[in-house]
Formats: sequence, C-alpha cells, structure tokens
Amino acid sequence: MPAAALVAMYVGEDPARVRALRSAQPGGPAPRWEIAGPGVAGLRAVRQSDPDIVIVDGDVDDHPLLCRDVRAAAPSAVVLLLAEDTPPPPGVDGVISWTLLRNGLPGNVFGALAEVAAVTRAPGDRVTGLTAQEIAVLECAAHGMTADETAPELGLTPGAVRSALRTAKTKLRASSRAHAVAVAIRAGLFPA
Repeated sequence: MPAAALVAMYVGEDPARVRALRSAQPGGPAPRWEIAGPGVAGLRAVRQSDPDIVIVDGDVDDHPLLCRDVRAAAPSAVVLLLAEDTPPPPGVDGVISWTLLRNGLPGNVFGALAEVAAVTRAPGDRVTGLTAQEIAVLECAAHGMTADETAPELGLTPGAVRSALRTAKTKLRASSRAHAVAVAIRAGLFPA
C-alpha cells in the first residue's frame, strides 16, 4: 500500500508529538493524518475514520485501557503506542520510541509501518461497497486476463473494464491491479 492511500491517526493531546509525526514522511507521498483526543469523541473518530495505523500517545491517562478501546473501535488497524521503554499492553502491535521520533523517525521506518498495515489489515468493510461488475472484473484480472480479453467475456467495452478496475482499486484503497486482486481474494470474493 503506498503512503498516498495510508490513513494514520494519532490519539493524544501533545502538539509536539503531532508535529513530529507529521514530519516523519516516507519517501513517497505523505499519509493522510488525522488527530483525535483520548476521550469518547476520539474513539468515535477512530471508528468513523477506519485508519490503517493508530498511534496512541503513551502519556495519556490509562493508556492500556485506551489501547484496548482503540483496538475495539478499529479492529483491523495496526495499533502502536508512542512511549519510552514501555512494553506494549495487550492488543497493541508495537511501540514507537518518542526519542527516535523526536530525533527524526526515518522515512523508511514510516514506509515499513505502512507496509505492515497493508499486510496485516483485514479488508473489512471496503469490499462490501464493490459492485458485481467490479468483482467480476477483479476475478478476470486474477486469472491474468487483460481489459481487452475481459470485455467480451463480461459483455463490456474495454474502457468499461478499465473504469471498473479503477473504481475497484479506489474502493479497496489498492495501489495496483495486483493489490486489488489480492485484497478481493483475501476477503473471499472469489477463489484464488
């Protein structure tokens, strides 16, 4: 998943940490950052946003409980704790060192986080928005068929096939045709 499709959310209240996270950019396009407070409204924002990565500030009160609540609100997200020398509480995928971040988290580390999110994140509700035509086009793509080969098979024009594939990629937040096919197979839309 390229960083352009990545949605990252910080749950906390420290403006310096928000600035540091926003400045830690991968080599490619920047992720879309969202900020939420640690209260009920913040958890509602996590649920509505459906982020790929959630970074919980380790300085908030009762961060183990907050991490569990975030995991329940966004079960398919990679949840990380931003703290110092703190073991991750249950339900957290890892810890980001505040010292490392403050001193300039390398872009390649953030890019690796994006890749982890892409691999570990379940497709969730993204696949429910696909039309039957988009699923059929993805299935043909899974069998290695080009748009020109798929068109007569489905009774469409090659342009309509390409359009359906573009729309499916957007809905699935996929970076490529192969990525869209992989997400669809993983979601059980059709056999591999």
